Amino acid sequence: MSEHDEFKKFLPDEGFESPPIVYEVPSQVETPYQERIPSGYEPMSEIELRGRAYRGLSGGRIPWWVMMTGWMIFGGFAFAILIPAIASLVSGSWLASVALIPALLIASIFLTILWRGTNAKLSVRKNQSSNKN
Repeated sequence: MSEHDEFKKFLPDEGFESPPIVYEVPSQVETPYQERIPSGYEPMSEIELRGRAYRGLSGGRIPWWVMMTGWMIFGGFAFAILIPAIASLVSGSWLASVALIPALLIASIFLTILWRGTNAKLSVRKNQSSNKN
């Protein structure tokens, strides 16, 4: 028996054609890194959520109404702390002044976050208007 006949015994269909090659491309490409959003029910995840919110607030990536609400709520809280602190500084009592240093630091954190967010929001808006011209 020849080699050709032996080949036909195992593969009788010589007209075998391979199926067409099909490439499937997904409509939306997922990013390789999915950022995990913390739940907020645990102490550390609550701190992480607050940090994300303050980072968004100070980065200027929030709507204007959120910025103005932040100024009213956090700014009002900070100025409510600052007014008695300034009054005690003016009164001359050095012990009251030393006791109010933590309150001044807390108030300055709120005002710094709001100020940075407002500056970032205004600079983004200024850059967008200058790019259009």
